[in-house]
Amino acid sequence: MALLYQTTGIVLGWKNYAEADRWYSVLTEEFGKIEFRARGAHKTLAKLAPHLEMVAEVDLLLVNGRLYETVAGVERRRTFPQLYNDYSRLLLAKNSLYLTDFSTRPGQEDDGLYSFICGWLQFIELLPELSGERSAYLLAVFALRMLAKVGYEPELKQCLFCSGPVLPSKESIAWYPLKGGVACINCTERPSIGQGGSKRLCYETVQMLRHAFYASLPDQARLVLPGALLDEFHEAVEALITCHFPIVPPNALRGSCVF
Repeated sequence: MALLYQTTGIVLGWKNYAEADRWYSVLTEEFGKIEFRARGAHKTLAKLAPHLEMVAEVDLLLVNGRLYETVAGVERRRTFPQLYNDYSRLLLAKNSLYLTDFSTRPGQEDDGLYSFICGWLQFIELLPELSGERSAYLLAVFALRMLAKVGYEPELKQCLFCSGPVLPSKESIAWYPLKGGVACINCTERPSIGQGGSKRLCYETVQMLRHAFYASLPDQARLVLPGALLDEFHEAVEALITCHFPIVPPNALRGSCVF
């Protein structure tokens, strides 16, 4: 890679470093996730920091040093202005980017991730004002789809063990977060499989997980949220994140949206 190079990306997050610098994580289509240092970005009059801290697609000029990369220039390419007209939408966007940072590794292959994030931000921008529960549900939708993008697509329709369909049942369904999916009643009753490491979900929660993963984004915004299932739904998604994200987020998804 050249000593000085340009790329386009979306800032996922940042953290303060030393007295006045910051480290930024940026998702790019060309290089995957990259991390760089911005000197003086923590200062009140820093010129580059405002461009790096808003939800936007930015053009970056980076210096590829021996130990780390440093930003030399930033220019906004595309903004999502409607996000800043409503705090609930902005919070969902920020939480989504924060989650992307936790779920990806530097240099990881893109596999359509960049276009997915751009489409997700466009979707959020067009949403009406969100309740806390709606925002938490949409963040869980995002997490499920992010898992698929980073190689851990959950199996929600077929049994993990026999590949048969998991059909409607009055009995609870076995959910194996470490294995990443559901199992049919017959397989969970087999002694060789058992229920070690599994959780029990009612079939309606499994249907809700399927809707969150497979239905279109506009359908997610219209879904009537069944209050009785939300606790179990979020626990199932959190279990997947704990088992499969490279770094587990310090806060629960629901807790970051519902106050």
